[in-house]
Amino acid sequence: MRALRNTERVLKNANVDRLLEIEREKGDKLKIDDIHDQVAGVYPRIMIEGHMDAGAWSCGMVAGLIHDIPSCKELVDRIMSEADEIIRGRLMGFLDGKAEARKVA
Repeated sequence: MRALRNTERVLKNANVDRLLEIEREKGDKLKIDDIHDQVAGVYPRIMIEGHMDAGAWSCGMVAGLIHDIPSCKELVDRIMSEADEIIRGRLMGFLDGKAEARKVA
């Protein structure tokens, strides 16, 4: 929707492809009515009904970092495991530093 001065990041889907095609065809003559079906009222269809191709819907750059959709348990277990690794790694580094300090003293 850059030609309408309403640029936004959207998740790529079939309707976004159609939207981009319309934008290319219309160029500077693009009007909101030309793309109304791809942008209006899509959030209920996406968020409630789960129709991911319903139209253009905003998302941030972080969407490109999503590689899987874990269950809540899997996600919490993953977070706890990564936190445990970080804490143990830093604690061991701290304890190694104390051991070195005792050798020097």
